Amino acid sequence: MVSAIFSKQELLQYINYLRKEMINTGLNHGLVNNFTIEASQELDYFIFQYQTFRKS
Repeated sequence: MVSAIFSKQELLQYINYLRKEMINTGLNHGLVNNFTIEASQELDYFIFQYQTFRKS
C-alpha cells in the first residue's frame, strides 16, 4: 500500500511531479508514444492510490 510509504502531502507532491513529467514527455515524444503512455499509466495509478488514501 502506497500510504505506508508516502504521507498524504508527499503523495500529492509526487503526483504533481509525475503530471509535469508526463506533459513534458508528451510534448517531446508525442501523445501516443510508449513513454508518454507509460507515464500516464503511472500517474493514473498514483492518483487512484491518493483517492483510496483519502477515503480511508
